[in-house]
Amino acid sequence: MVKIKSEYQKLTPLWIAVFVDILGFSIILPFLPFFILEFNSSPVVIGFLLSSNAIFGFFFGPILGKLSDNYGRKPVMLISLAGTFVGFIILILSNNILLLFIARIVDGIFSGQFPIAKAIIGDIVPPKERPKQMTNIGIAFGLAFLIGPAIGGILFPFGIIWPGILASILTGFSLVYTTIYLKESLPKKVNSKWQDGLIQTPDLNNKSISIWKNNKTVILVIQYSFIAITGGILQTTFSIFAGIRLGLSPFIVGILLTLLGIYQIIFRLLVFNRLRKSIGDPITALLGLGTYIVTYLFFGIVTQVWELVILLFFLSFAGSISQGIITGFTSRSVGNQNQGKIMGITTGIDNLTQIIGPIVGGILLSFTENIPYALVLSLLSVIPFLIGFKVLKFGYDNREKERTTDSPSLLIKAPAQN
Repeated sequence: MVKIKSEYQKLTPLWIAVFVDILGFSIILPFLPFFILEFNSSPVVIGFLLSSNAIFGFFFGPILGKLSDNYGRKPVMLISLAGTFVGFIILILSNNILLLFIARIVDGIFSGQFPIAKAIIGDIVPPKERPKQMTNIGIAFGLAFLIGPAIGGILFPFGIIWPGILASILTGFSLVYTTIYLKESLPKKVNSKWQDGLIQTPDLNNKSISIWKNNKTVILVIQYSFIAITGGILQTTFSIFAGIRLGLSPFIVGILLTLLGIYQIIFRLLVFNRLRKSIGDPITALLGLGTYIVTYLFFGIVTQVWELVILLFFLSFAGSISQGIITGFTSRSVGNQNQGKIMGITTGIDNLTQIIGPIVGGILLSFTENIPYALVLSLLSVIPFLIGFKVLKFGYDNREKERTTDSPSLLIKAPAQN
């Protein structure tokens, strides 16, 4: 009898690696207005500074994902962590805008933690459990956004060096921990190899098929793209929105971003699993996508800090119950041989939104009113919501009976050896 492991303790190095990666991005968000004054730069230059990491991540994320398909998840993950470590060291030494750019570019080139972590989940987690594990990545993301901006806001008076030192220490720890504890999961490397009493069975049903000839995958990638673009615009310009429209200080912005992280963790731990067990993954995702549409509209009329706190509450709810599910569906739509590639593509999309976000958001915030900013975000959210009704027909429901035809790789208990 096939027995699927219900716990995935060996995924712990992934959560740490993702946490460190996002920490490096979130820790400098409260510093953005400060950089304009400190380095005598314009908002446009700072926008390009924020985007530089994403530009290189956009090109190298899919490459690293594909390399992990060919040569293994663990070695590429270690290379990515080492590159992130170097990027933080350069950040510590940054006393001019050029070094800041170099630090962000190096981190972007080696930003493989996200796609490889998601590919490993695709390797070892059964399809209908993937939304839950993809959402656990969101918990690591939320923790980083909880701690990162708070660190940045608290250490703001001391300059960028101390956040950089802390991030470097954490990255070094993650590199060592991953080296020791992360097990290789690439199917073609571990199939037919005994490890800790477990053996992986190959995918017998998913034939090798081009990602772009897979209709389900294309639809899900389009849906993912619009969610990412909309979120990217808000994420990369939130501190500017809060500073310009509400006149908030970097410290208060850091507190608000920390609050966002707290909300996300609460929803993912206390609400997400209950919802998906009650109404199923596709409807749960639709609920989140619909919440985005309404919440973004209210950004057009927000004038007080307490109103912004409420909006962050509903944004966290929407993202916490939808994004992990959609990422899980996207992983589920391809076979083992394309897990690294498809996760590299989704991470490339995420990075692309970090390029587009500051530009589009900056243009929208150049208007005297908030309505254009809010209206564009809301309209962009309508598209993935409508696509969600198409996804309903895919049958990706976590409440369905277990089927062997949709399982790319199950961990099964090996028979006792004589």
